[in-house]
Amino acid sequence: MISSQALREFLRQSILARVGFIAGLILVVAALLAPWLAPADPAAQNLPARLESPSRAHWMGTDELGRDILSRTLYGARISLLVSVCVVSGCGLIGLTMGMLAGYAGGWWDHVINLLLVNAFLSFPGILLAIAFTAFLGPGIGKVILALIITGWAGYARLARAQVLKVKEMEFVLAARSLGASHLRIMVGHLLPNILQPILIQATIGMAGAILAESTLSFLGLGVLAPIPSWGAMLNDARGHLFDAPHMVVFPALAVMTAVLSFNLLGDAWRDWLDPRLRSQMAAQEFSR
Repeated sequence: MISSQALREFLRQSILARVGFIAGLILVVAALLAPWLAPADPAAQNLPARLESPSRAHWMGTDELGRDILSRTLYGARISLLVSVCVVSGCGLIGLTMGMLAGYAGGWWDHVINLLLVNAFLSFPGILLAIAFTAFLGPGIGKVILALIITGWAGYARLARAQVLKVKEMEFVLAARSLGASHLRIMVGHLLPNILQPILIQATIGMAGAILAESTLSFLGLGVLAPIPSWGAMLNDARGHLFDAPHMVVFPALAVMTAVLSFNLLGDAWRDWLDPRLRSQMAAQEFSR
C-alpha cells in the first residue's frame, strides 16, 4: 500500500501528476456513485424531450430517444472502468506469467513464447485483431474483455521477459540458487518483486488503451450491447446529429478524452517518480527553492 506521505510526494512532483490524479479520481467516483449521481434512468426514453440542448432539467441534454446524456455518461464510466480493469488484470497476469517463464527458463521455451507467440501477436495492429476477434465472437461486454485480453497480453510478456533476463543474473538471485532455493521460490520471491514496477507503469498506461479500445469497438457496433450505456455507442448514436444536436458528441467525447488523458498522465508521472535520476533532480530543485 502507498503511504500518505508517498502519495503527497508523488503529487508534489509535477502539475501533470496532480491533474492526472484528480481526473482519475473524478472518473472513479463518478463510476462508483453513478446510481446516486445520475438524475434519471439511463435507459428511460422520453420521446417528447428528444434532442434537447443542455438545460436545468438535463445538464448535458438528451439524445434522439430522449434519454438523459448525463446519466448515460455516468453509467458509461462504469463500463469503461470495468472493461479496463478486467483487461489490464487479465493481460498483466497472462503476460507476466508467460514472460517470466520465457526469461527464466530460456532455451526452447523462450523461443516458443518470444519468437512465435509474442512476435506473432505484436506483428499485427492490436485494434485490428480486437475487431477480428469481436466480429468472430459477437458483441457483448464479456466478449470484448476476452478479445482485448487475447490481443493485449503480448506487450506485458515482452516487458516481463526483458526484466527477468536482467534481474536473474544479479547476485541475490545467484545466491538464492546456490543455497538450493526452488525455481518457484526464486521466481515468486526474488524475481517478481524486482520486476513489478515497470509492469505496473505499463498497466497504468494500458488502462487508457483499454478504455479507448472499448470505445472504438462500441462505436463500431462490436462492443457493449444496448441498452447498456457506453461512451463509444453514444458517439455512434450521435453521428447523425452532429449539426442539429452537437451536445450528443461533445460530452461523451470529453469523457473519453478525460479518462484516457488521466491514466496517461498518471503513468508518465509515476514513471518519472520511480526513476532515481529524475527523483534526485526534482529533490535538488525542491532543495534550491
